[in-house]
Amino acid sequence: MKNTLFLALLFVVISLSAQTEKQIFGPRLTNTALYLDPTELMVNGSLTALPEKAIADYQYIPFAFGFSQSLWGKKLESGKAWEVFTELGTFTQFEWKIVDGEQQRNLINTDYKAAISYARKVSAKFTYRLRFFHVSSHLGDDFIIRNGIRSYTENKVNYEQLEASVFYHYEENLRINAGVGSVVRPNAKRLPFSFHLGADHNWKKNDKWGISSGFLIKGKQEHAFQASGKVGVGPAFFSKHKAEPIRLLFEYYEGHLPYSQFEANETEWYGVGLYFYL
Repeated sequence: MKNTLFLALLFVVISLSAQTEKQIFGPRLTNTALYLDPTELMVNGSLTALPEKAIADYQYIPFAFGFSQSLWGKKLESGKAWEVFTELGTFTQFEWKIVDGEQQRNLINTDYKAAISYARKVSAKFTYRLRFFHVSSHLGDDFIIRNGIRSYTENKVNYEQLEASVFYHYEENLRINAGVGSVVRPNAKRLPFSFHLGADHNWKKNDKWGISSGFLIKGKQEHAFQASGKVGVGPAFFSKHKAEPIRLLFEYYEGHLPYSQFEANETEWYGVGLYFYL
């Protein structure tokens, strides 16, 4: 009897092993992209204008460089998978403005973000992600000198957060996302809770190019859950080697400034941006 149970257990283990594929430091196994999140860890850069300022006098230029790397994961049967992955990146904001009759490009601020996540694709339609991240914000030298800052400035953008998100593939090329988060640093100088909600769609002309569109809304308790939103639409260039295409988006953002120590300030911009994942 014991031998029979042992052989049955051995058969199950061998069968499961045959249906799975484990990897270490391999390619990403799940897709948790939120490319319309201004603080997404990816590569993007935008040339934008503010409605209240003449475009000939002022342009706002957010630029981000980030990447993700799968650390440990496994492919399961029926296309399911799980993985642990890390993300690192920076978010830098420049401004082009006229100062004393001359055009200057000035560094405003740089944010740094690092994350460790667990994601699991539980079916063809559902993927969820648990993420822990740290973010900190630092004023640029240009900004400090130009504004004569010589003392400490209050910085609420220096904290750690735990976040849970779900991704639902309503159709093959339509994905809905939602998530909630909470600051977990005990002495953080900000209210803890936040949420995000969005959707994106890829209309594929063929295997190489198509049109991407979508929106993302975020709200933070720190700002009384006042919604900030970004929408975008534009051509997308697909590759069989990447889950996400290269996108050239015409974009619009309205809400609280998504970066820097001055996140309490409200802003609005429209422009064009390049977005892709490494």
